[in-house]
Amino acid sequence: MRSSAPAICLVLLLLLTTCTPFTGTADGRSVHSTSVVDIFPQGSLEDAGAWQVGAETSFTQEAATYTETMVADQRLSMVHQRPLHLDTLTVWSSSSPTDSNYSTGAPDGASTWSTGPEIQLTGFDTSGLTSYTLYAVHLRAVFQIPDALQEDTVRISVEHSDGFDLLKTFAHTQGNVDYINNSAYALNLTGLVEWTWTDLAELVFTLDYVSAGGVDDSRLVVDALGLDITVQTPWYGGEVAYASSTFTGHDMPVMDLDIETGTTNNMALDECGLKPLVDGTSGTWTSPLFTPPPEQGLGRVHLTTSEGDVENTTIEVALSQDGLSVGEFQPMTPNTLLPQAAAYQLRVTVLDACVDRVWVDVNDPSLRLSGRIFGNNDGIDANYSRWLLFVNGEVVSNEAMEIGSFAHEWPIGAYLNSESDSLEVSVRAWFTWDSSGEESTTALEFSTITVSGGFGIEWNEDPVCEPLGDQTLTEDNGGIILPLLLRCADDRTSNEMLQVQFTNTNSDLIEVDLAEGDVRVRLLPEASGQAVVGVTVLDDAGNAWEDSFSVVVEAVDDPPVVAEFQSLIPVERDVQSVIEMSWFDIDSTQLTASTNRSWAVVDLTSNSLTVTPPNIGFHTVLVSVCDQTGCSEREVDFEVMALADLYIESMDLGADELTQGDVVSMRLLIRNGGQADATMVSVRCEANDQLIGVETVALIEPGELRSVTCDWQIPNDVEVIRFRAVVDRGLEIAEGDEENNEIESLVAVNKAPENGASNSDEGLSSGVLGAGFVFVSIGLLALLAYVMPAKVKKIE
Repeated sequence: MRSSAPAICLVLLLLLTTCTPFTGTADGRSVHSTSVVDIFPQGSLEDAGAWQVGAETSFTQEAATYTETMVADQRLSMVHQRPLHLDTLTVWSSSSPTDSNYSTGAPDGASTWSTGPEIQLTGFDTSGLTSYTLYAVHLRAVFQIPDALQEDTVRISVEHSDGFDLLKTFAHTQGNVDYINNSAYALNLTGLVEWTWTDLAELVFTLDYVSAGGVDDSRLVVDALGLDITVQTPWYGGEVAYASSTFTGHDMPVMDLDIETGTTNNMALDECGLKPLVDGTSGTWTSPLFTPPPEQGLGRVHLTTSEGDVENTTIEVALSQDGLSVGEFQPMTPNTLLPQAAAYQLRVTVLDACVDRVWVDVNDPSLRLSGRIFGNNDGIDANYSRWLLFVNGEVVSNEAMEIGSFAHEWPIGAYLNSESDSLEVSVRAWFTWDSSGEESTTALEFSTITVSGGFGIEWNEDPVCEPLGDQTLTEDNGGIILPLLLRCADDRTSNEMLQVQFTNTNSDLIEVDLAEGDVRVRLLPEASGQAVVGVTVLDDAGNAWEDSFSVVVEAVDDPPVVAEFQSLIPVERDVQSVIEMSWFDIDSTQLTASTNRSWAVVDLTSNSLTVTPPNIGFHTVLVSVCDQTGCSEREVDFEVMALADLYIESMDLGADELTQGDVVSMRLLIRNGGQADATMVSVRCEANDQLIGVETVALIEPGELRSVTCDWQIPNDVEVIRFRAVVDRGLEIAEGDEENNEIESLVAVNKAPENGASNSDEGLSSGVLGAGFVFVSIGLLALLAYVMPAKVKKIE
């Protein structure tokens, strides 16, 4: 079982390396580098997904209707846009010049009907609306025409201060017209004239059933007639726009002071924190000497109380310029910056309070914000319309909703926590209105939100890993994987980012590299012996952990290795074929070889396999090569075939001497020395590389000898002729030997004789040619008679 001591040491080292050096000056580490860290990158407003935005009503938290929050185009916008506020009231006629009193007032089921006399309605009481601005007027008529109109018509007209207007005529209806049981008939009158409240009150509407004569088609039934009057009305309400974003992943620029350390006077630790020993008296707590982080400056001092008020405490500071000697304590005005110094000491005086936390911010972290409020503030209540900025849920500022640009900067160290690596910034804007009903748009826009003070420090700490240990392996095995980075730890660099370097004293034995955080030891082929591997683990700062381990590789006697053969090897039956083979044995020299076929023999000296297959077809030969400890086998596939073997046995030119101008008959004897028929055998005749002729032999059976003749007249200007013949020049016939298909002969040619001798010879030649022509003609007639069909006989 592995000892727990290394693990305990590793845990202790990790705890030490994660502690920030805020509370002392003695530290064995050195600073590798410092950097400025943006602890609120969302303030660039480039990523809308990093913000949670919305809008709600002021009191019910329901979704807002007139307010919208968005992050777009590197702007955070809160837009409050109210439309024109309108209300519609219906005013019903109250009198009838035609005494159609059942049609006055609101619809109630009582009605007046007519098949001829007019129904007039007037008297619209608008006295309750005259203080509002008129926006629109619509006629609302509740009437019915029970039957279809064929010839008769129904007209609706209105009489006003500017005259008379026909509003609607109903004629040739397909069925009844029912605005009593269905929705009332509505007609827009807004644009008819420039209405006044007096005009509307005195309007006279006439509903007239006009009969064409004879039997009436139907009748007009009127229940009520009124005006839908839309006016602009005042209103009030409130909506809240909000946006928030949280950064996570870096320590906040604050450092807590340990109230359990230091010296006290009439002070003691209680459950609530530090408080005076005697109620009603004051006590003091003096902190240990503390220094700012490397290359950083301290900002403001903050404290909180769990009992009593912060106003019941005072803070004094003493400075040290060399980190050793300390000056006199000087009182500090709350929320002011600390003077520059190498080290500081605080003294806190408490009366009737209990201090639970004291901290100092670093680099005076501040939030800078700029933007503008634009549009118009018509109807916006200046007392209740504000926008508030929050950091970690605490109010930083409360600003008025006033039109114009703004730029603010607030220190926020009082709202940060050293034990947290997150920062939340949120904005809430209250849009509260008390409006006469006019439409209005007010927009609050933020263009920059930045938080300063963030910093990063990189320390020079060595990584710590568990030793790998010595390894013993066997030759020809796959090697070994040793976990490394999983068992490492570093104060600043993650395991995935650690760099690993290796040294190897025997690169002919093993190869070492890093694979997915593990040490991979690969054995080289046919190697044994010992190597020492050095391992160096580096962090981003170049600090290193070093280790070494030995690797012993034990030797193994390997079997012979026989290389693969061609997938299918064609050979000829009863013909000896030699196939090259490749083999090696790195460990042995005394080897034997054998096959499973009597007609296949292995010769390891010449690296060959000799076969003389007796049968046609596909055959497999198993080749075995063995040393003293083992064997290796390979299968060889053969296609055994019976092939023709064509060659020109002789060339006869018909004369011992040749003379210029002679006609030469080149007679060739072609033999098939193979084991298969050869069909359509082509024979090419050449003289001095010029074609004389091409002859074809239809069939040559195995062992058969056939002849062909090529005739050619010798030119008068040659002295030497190289006669050449080639059989199967196109290699169209599969043969056992393709190298014996040619024959050639070099012949000297005599010059032609003088003219006299030439005439005599020519006479002789002419006679010979004449006789030859007669014999050839007789032969052709005989051949024709032979190939002609027999005489047809009639069968009774």
